[in-house]
This record gives sequence, C-alpha cells and structure tokens, in this order.
Amino acid sequence: MTPDLLSAAVSPEHWLAVLVTVALVLAAVGMHYEGLARLNAWTPRWRLAGRSRVLLLIFCIIGLHIAEIWLFGLAIHGLTYFPALGTIGGTEPVRLLDAVYLSTTTYTTVGYGDLAPRGPLRLVLGSEALTGFVLLTWSASFTYLEMQRYWRV
Repeated sequence: MTPDLLSAAVSPEHWLAVLVTVALVLAAVGMHYEGLARLNAWTPRWRLAGRSRVLLLIFCIIGLHIAEIWLFGLAIHGLTYFPALGTIGGTEPVRLLDAVYLSTTTYTTVGYGDLAPRGPLRLVLGSEALTGFVLLTWSASFTYLEMQRYWRV
C-alpha cells in the first residue's frame, strides 16, 4: 500500500464518511420502499379516473424523490461544519440551499460541476448518485406498471 492509500484507509474521517454514507443510503432506500409500498396500497382506493390517478401518483413520486434529495442535502450541509470531512468547492460558506442544490444535481446525475465535493465528503455524494439513479429507475418501473393498470385512452 502506498502511504497516501494507507493513511486514507485508517483515517477516522474517511470511516465516518463511510458510516454516514451507509446510513443515508439505507434511509433513502427504506424511505423509497415504504413510499412505493404505500402508494401501491393507496392507489386502488383513490376515487379518481385512471389518468387522474396516474397524475396524482406522479406528483407523489416526485415528492418522495424531493424528500430523499433533502435527506442527502441536510446531511451534506451538516457534514460541511466539520472541515476534516471535506468541503464543497464553488461556494463559501455552504448554505443549506447550496447543499440541497448539490444534492439535486448529484441525485439526478446531472452534475453541473459548479459545486464540487472535496475530501471524504466525495464518498457521500458518489454514493448519492448511484442511489438516486437506482431510485429514479425504480420509480419509472413502478409508474410503468401503474400506467398499465390505470391508463386508459
């Protein structure tokens, strides 16, 4: 092992970033799972026409994604109070809405690049991109199945 790799492997800041990342991914996936499970149970009870039902479902799913983005954004903002865990390049100081914006561009994998994580915080944001991609595609699959059930032209 090179000295840089060894120091990163034993760095408490890096291990803390790993723990925060695992907790955030578990929370976001759990939130998504429960959200879709509830929508699956509630959707048949809605007294709406098929297409209106799908429209409401879409708004609910977007709300679920917004909650997940804010979950990561709040964590990112909180982590920036500990400089050893990393910083966000492109803005100083990092305000809450800056962190939520960075979370949004990361979660959706748009990644404009005007804000960039540095240090152990990169692990949190890299994992958010993977998590966001998986959750967005999960939502797309769920929506497709619901549209097959309720969408009548």
